[in-house]
Amino acid sequence: MLSSHQILTYLTYLYKGDWQATLESIKNKIDLEESQVLEELKNVSTESLGILDDGYPEYWKCTLSQPPFNVFYKGDISLLANENYRRVSVVGSRKCTNYGVNAVTKIISGLPKNTIIVSGLASGIDAAAHRAALQYGLKTIAVLGSGIDYVYPKENLELYDEILEKGGLIISEYPNDTEPQKTNFVFRNRLVASIGEFLLVGESYERSGTSTTISYALQIGNNVGCIPYEVGKGSSCNTYIKEGAILVDSSDDVISNLRKR
Repeated sequence: MLSSHQILTYLTYLYKGDWQATLESIKNKIDLEESQVLEELKNVSTESLGILDDGYPEYWKCTLSQPPFNVFYKGDISLLANENYRRVSVVGSRKCTNYGVNAVTKIISGLPKNTIIVSGLASGIDAAAHRAALQYGLKTIAVLGSGIDYVYPKENLELYDEILEKGGLIISEYPNDTEPQKTNFVFRNRLVASIGEFLLVGESYERSGTSTTISYALQIGNNVGCIPYEVGKGSSCNTYIKEGAILVDSSDDVISNLRKR
């Protein structure tokens, strides 16, 4: 008899991580041939964590309207729910400036060693946040919008490997080498926002995907902080601060505004 874990892993593999398609298959109670499922599961490249498994984060069940049915992972999966750690999500522009990189690095450098940095392994601020965490001895979690084996962008392959070498975690709702889709990146932002207990925006401009992550963070009750920029730069961070986001110019601003779960 198939376990719930095997069924959810199979369905998310079958539908390439499509949340709605997986939901419909569950609701419609599609027929599953045990031998076929077991054979197909041999093609799944990594371990996975399902919504009914021990260790699945309760905060996903409590805060997300679309919690992941199953996440594929590499590395230390306990980092998602380990109560000995605090988690800070960091997002920002892919086309960032040296100012943004240096500011994010400076703030992360002052965080306690039991802080986990969560981001999306994208170019720009995401990569800077992961690198800063590794540089200063913090754990880091990368949430992919592509398959767990599909490093995007390719320039971050060494960073991907280093995260795993240094005891971090990489997760994705998408199996194997599923190619990235624009909608997947937007959808994964809910996980980036929810894993953290505070959202730091390192750099952002108009028409940025960062705004969706901010919306998710606010929906679940997390504080949002932004690094300020000089006048005339067209920074969305300054706009968010005027609208009520926390002005962050030190590590203490992050530490004092972590949400308590």
